[in-house]
Amino acid sequence: MTSASSSAAIDPPVRLAIVDDHILFRKGLRALLSGYAGIEVVCEAGNGQELLECLDQGIRPDVALMDMQMPVLDGLQTTRLLRMQFPSVRVVIISMHDDPSLVSTVLAEGAHSYLVKNTSPEEMRGAVLAAAGR
Repeated sequence: MTSASSSAAIDPPVRLAIVDDHILFRKGLRALLSGYAGIEVVCEAGNGQELLECLDQGIRPDVALMDMQMPVLDGLQTTRLLRMQFPSVRVVIISMHDDPSLVSTVLAEGAHSYLVKNTSPEEMRGAVLAAAGR
C-alpha cells in the first residue's frame, strides 16, 4: 500500500453542518448524508444565526450545506459572515432557484458551490467532499 492510499484510509470524516429552515428537509438531508462513509453531521440549524451559535459553542464543521432563503440570516448573509468570522468553513449553497445571476453573486461572496434542490444525492455528496478538499 502506498503512503497516499494509506493516508486516504485514515482521513477523518468531513464535518458537516446542515442549515435549512424546513425541518423535514433538513432531517432528510441529515439521514441521507450521514449514510455516506466519510461524512459526519455535526450541526443542524434552521437559519444562519443558529449556525453561528453552533460555531460560537466550538462546533467546527468543515462544510456548511446551507439553504439560500431562510429567516433571520439567509444563505448569502451567512456566507458573508462566515467568510469574515470563520473562513475555514466552506459553504455549499442549496436552493430551489436556478438563477445564473444569483449563482454568480453567491459564488462571488465566497460560497464554494451552488446546488439546486433537485440535485442527485451523489452530486450533493460530491459537492460536500469537493468543498472539503477531498
